Amino acid sequence: MDEAIVTWIGEVRRFNRRLHLVSPSLEETLEDQVRHTMEILASIREPAIADLGSGSGFLGIPYKVANPAAAVCLIERSAKKSLFLRHAVQVLGLKGVQVEEADPLKKTLGPYPALMSRSFSPRESLVEAVLRTLTPGGRFYYLQTGSPDEVIHPGITLEERISKVFGGCTLNLDRYLVTSR
Repeated sequence: MDEAIVTWIGEVRRFNRRLHLVSPSLEETLEDQVRHTMEILASIREPAIADLGSGSGFLGIPYKVANPAAAVCLIERSAKKSLFLRHAVQVLGLKGVQVEEADPLKKTLGPYPALMSRSFSPRESLVEAVLRTLTPGGRFYYLQTGSPDEVIHPGITLEERISKVFGGCTLNLDRYLVTSR
């Protein structure tokens, strides 16, 4: 595993008790989850992408480490988690990463040509956040475990679902094309 990823995992663990960056069950298996997620993220090749609801940086930071030339924006509404993201970006020495502390439902962000998200909460507001933040014709990548629900909206089309089973857990990456708001 890349040294930057190992360092980031260490920082997530160091700050998790205070900031609740990841669930206790995810913290226990973080190395494996990151390794498997990076395998499935390898199918994304976007030169510029935003991580919607970034939290600990788990999608955006592994994506940036694997794609150093990509411009990445980490969007997080929590001030404490945004502070952690800035800290992690600095500790890792990542260039071309912006941290945006904002709620995409309350502030105009972007628009970005591509978005990714993992278990966005609350799920009911996901479509609105995507439509407000993504350029029409842009791509949205949504990572879920288990049996995923498709994002349903007339302006969003599921183009592809990539599913991989890792140790009994199914990881799904859905790629959507956003055609209209």
